[in-house]
Amino acid sequence: EPPMLLSEVPKNKPVRDLEGAQFLNMTQAENEKLLKITISMDGSSQSNPGVYLDEIKQLYYRDEFSNNVQEWNNQRSEALGFALSKFLYPSFEKELKAQLLTEAQDGIVKACCRKLYNWLKVAPYQVDPQMEEDEDFDTRDGIRVLAIAYENNWEVPAFGALIDGTGEVMEYLRLPHILKRKTTWREKERELKELDLKVLRKFIRTKKPHVICVGAQSREALMVVEDIKGVVADLAENEQMPLINVELQDNDLALVYMNSKKAENDFRDYPLLLRQAISLARRMQDPLVEFSQLCTPDEEIFCLKYHPLQDLVPRDDLTNALNLEFVNRTNEVGVDINLAISHVHTSFLVQFVCGLGPRKGASLLKTLKQAHQRLESRTQLVTVCHMGPKVFINCAGFIKIDTTSFENSTNAYVEVLDGSRVHPEAYEWARKMAVDALEYDDVTEDVNPAEALEEILENPEKLRDLDLDAFAVELERQGYGNKSITLYDIRAELNHRYKDLRSPFRPPNPEETFNMLTKETPQTFYIGKMVTCQVVGIARRKPHGQQLDQANPIRNDDTGLWQCPFCLKKDFPELSEVWNHFDAGSCPGQSMGVRVRLDNGVNGFILTKFISDKKVTNPEERVQVGMILHCRITKIDIERFTVDLTCRSSDLADVNNEWRPAKDLYYDYESEEKDRKVDDDSKKKQNRQTYVKRVIVHPSFHNISYKEAEKLLSTMDQGDVIIRPSSKGVDHLTVTWKVYDGILQHIDVKEQGKENAFSLGSSLMINNEEFEDLDEIIARHVQPMAGFARDLTTFRYFRDAEGGKREVIEKLLVEEKKRNPSKIHYFVSASREFPGKFLLSYLPRVKVRHEYVTVTPEGFRYRQQMFHSVGSLFRWFKEHFRDPIPGTPSSVTAVRTPMGQSSFISATPSINISNVDPQAIQRAAANISSHMFASLSQVAGQTPSFPTPYGGTYANAYPYHQQPYTPSQAMATPLVTPSYHHAVPTPSVTPRYPQTPQTSWAAQQTPRGAHTPRHTPAAAAVAAAAVIQANPIPTVVSGTKSTGNPSIADWKRMAEQWAKQRMEQQQETPGRSTARSGRTPTTRASPSPMIESTPAGDATPLIDEQ
Repeated sequence: EPPMLLSEVPKNKPVRDLEGAQFLNMTQAENEKLLKITISMDGSSQSNPGVYLDEIKQLYYRDEFSNNVQEWNNQRSEALGFALSKFLYPSFEKELKAQLLTEAQDGIVKACCRKLYNWLKVAPYQVDPQMEEDEDFDTRDGIRVLAIAYENNWEVPAFGALIDGTGEVMEYLRLPHILKRKTTWREKERELKELDLKVLRKFIRTKKPHVICVGAQSREALMVVEDIKGVVADLAENEQMPLINVELQDNDLALVYMNSKKAENDFRDYPLLLRQAISLARRMQDPLVEFSQLCTPDEEIFCLKYHPLQDLVPRDDLTNALNLEFVNRTNEVGVDINLAISHVHTSFLVQFVCGLGPRKGASLLKTLKQAHQRLESRTQLVTVCHMGPKVFINCAGFIKIDTTSFENSTNAYVEVLDGSRVHPEAYEWARKMAVDALEYDDVTEDVNPAEALEEILENPEKLRDLDLDAFAVELERQGYGNKSITLYDIRAELNHRYKDLRSPFRPPNPEETFNMLTKETPQTFYIGKMVTCQVVGIARRKPHGQQLDQANPIRNDDTGLWQCPFCLKKDFPELSEVWNHFDAGSCPGQSMGVRVRLDNGVNGFILTKFISDKKVTNPEERVQVGMILHCRITKIDIERFTVDLTCRSSDLADVNNEWRPAKDLYYDYESEEKDRKVDDDSKKKQNRQTYVKRVIVHPSFHNISYKEAEKLLSTMDQGDVIIRPSSKGVDHLTVTWKVYDGILQHIDVKEQGKENAFSLGSSLMINNEEFEDLDEIIARHVQPMAGFARDLTTFRYFRDAEGGKREVIEKLLVEEKKRNPSKIHYFVSASREFPGKFLLSYLPRVKVRHEYVTVTPEGFRYRQQMFHSVGSLFRWFKEHFRDPIPGTPSSVTAVRTPMGQSSFISATPSINISNVDPQAIQRAAANISSHMFASLSQVAGQTPSFPTPYGGTYANAYPYHQQPYTPSQAMATPLVTPSYHHAVPTPSVTPRYPQTPQTSWAAQQTPRGAHTPRHTPAAAAVAAAAVIQANPIPTVVSGTKSTGNPSIADWKRMAEQWAKQRMEQQQETPGRSTARSGRTPTTRASPSPMIESTPAGDATPLIDEQ
């Protein structure tokens, strides 16, 4: 149950109006983040100073009118307001909350003590005096109690236990069929029931219990009580036995004792229900003794339910209060030490005797047991048990000794007052009162006070004439103090020694019986409460003779069949069959309502008009037997164990608060309205279906929501796919595939060419790419991405990093850097924030950098370039990780060339040399400088290549990228690495011209394999111009002369002009050079281009380059 009802939430309620445990309820709700408690005081804020601040201002103001004084008065006012609002009021609020919480907890403790008191105040069961006249039912040795315990499960047999007058088990019996009904239509069950009743009858006739009690487990206990009363009545009539009472006993204590460690130690071989029956019988015999069974070191006494909020009270406070209640009740009754020694189950009361406690009580019993001696007088507490004077004074009056049992067994004097509540200190006063009451003469010298006391105990009415007030005055004059109350207590005790002051046992009233059998209270079962119930049948009223004579059957014109006006059966082909239906008595009658049963065993009834807000003629059209209904209680009949219910939607909603509990006078209606609005919006959002179910036959398609798909994919492998309806509409689908554990990517699929709203479109679009069916999407789009993602997740430098959390990966990198500071460490992790992307993190110096690698069907996209393997991705990363990232301010500077623009960052001249005569080229080459000619020959006459780990060269490793390479970043040297980008390849004509004869410049050519010196910008420009239209794959053509006009352009002049412009541009933008080439040199002077292009101090190798 919630800690607090909604109707108890107040607003602006005065503290003095708080009642009971209301503040504790609010505190518990605040701890669970359900509400917030604020205590507003007079002027709790500086903006609202309040009345009290206005009053105390006058004590600090100066009554003058100068500006200086007025300003100081304002400062004093602000200081007072600040002191109250910031210091005093918060302190007051804290103290007030603590005080209110303490008071509420004290109230709960008192309620718990009151409940325990009501249990302990019941005296042992007393039999009818007429029964004591029978010798077989003598009560001088105590009463014999037969208790029966059962469970609600028919398969578990019930047990009965018979205990003697001291509480020890005498006999027990097993009753496996006691819960079956005598009136059942199953003959076998009737026979079994009668067999159990015969066994019970024989047991009662032979054992002769004084009383029989049945545990109040459920409503079936009433049936068991009636059956046993029938057996007892039969015995009283046929066997002339006294009429034995059959009582109903609460089994709350017995249930706890049944499962306690003490019961397990005492009755290890007994079944649980037999232990419960023993506890029921002992509670009937003496409730105080049986409740003390739970006062063990295991603290099982707290398993009892005293108050719904008892767990919110400090355990120490509740322990002290319950112990004090046991102490008060125990010392009112007294404890027989000899009985506690001989019967262990009564020994737990000794610890509650005043002055003893658990340790001294256990020591007292241990001493007497070791001495094998009974306690014959209170003086033996000192002489035998070596009790100290203080302890003796405290406990002597509450230790009861059965003096009548010693009178016949010993010749020594027995102090009769040891069997009373009179304290040994007051023995002389009791004897004096006995002598005075007998009115002996003063001259009589042989008066024996002990004999006078025994005579007074036999005739206590003589004590009525004593003037105890005068006696009290005399004692006060002698210095004993005011002993008036003590003298009156002594006279009452002499009238009846150790009279039991507890309330006599009485059978439970109807309300208590209802609460015991249903386990409900007025706080948990009330009119207006919402309950669930199960339909058990339809209630009908049979028609009487006059009603049958006046019946008017109805004919259905459509079907031609007749309908009974009472049971509404409408399948009679002829009118005569309706009358035969009446005459045969087969008409069950008109339906009056629905019979239901609640979880607590209470029967319920729903009138037909309360079934629905709409008119209901036949309840069977709306409900069926076994159906679970939500209802609201409208009436409670505790004597008949029935309730009236309603299940109309208007009554369940109860918008007008007709059935709900009354709200607090200071109830916060505004917050309720806000909460109701939020709840309504939430329900509308939940009820609104986010997708339309589709009719698509495919093993990967499921009509499920995102949450269900997420749950289903959690148990599937990486790369698995689920296709589901989309919330965007009926012309969309969502493809969800598992990137990594806990990471799912959702791909939107647009459908085109649909026949209807539920079918699959003939054309499926993902972005601008078209697919024919779902299998093609999985095979050509999802599975390649899943493969690339799997390659990354199995990469040796992949880390989980809790879904790509940057702080986690940074911590890992810092730790690696500490272990090996000479290397540049990097890790890759799957991103949960951006499914389908992988976070690439590396630590070049002291700051960790993060970039994303996107998985696509074509490969990995990183820095606007595509890579088709993990090796090529990280190889390019190692060479270019120091380059500016595309899209950042350092990488978007435009580079202009005089001959047009390229589609990438840098531009190159566009010079058509396809029609130039080779002799013209040689004539132009003879006039250029040697270093420029050497560079040109390197580029135009040779195409360097190197083998790759994947076979072949970079020029032919990926044949589907057939366009010249243009680097995405400006580089300081013409040494570049192939890059693959998104540009769509366009067919281009590769110009073919004969290879320049190498003999012409053999002296100037740089040997293959030697280090290529850094070229000047002009040389780089000439080299770029020479190969601008060349195919990356080298082609050697025979010496056929190309057709064309050799005088199109003077190649040297154009090259020099372009080189000059290029140098001017380089002077404007220093440090930037552009080279367009599709080849990578075979040898390099430095380990990697990124080291060559950076200062020597930054040339730190990556971790896997060592």
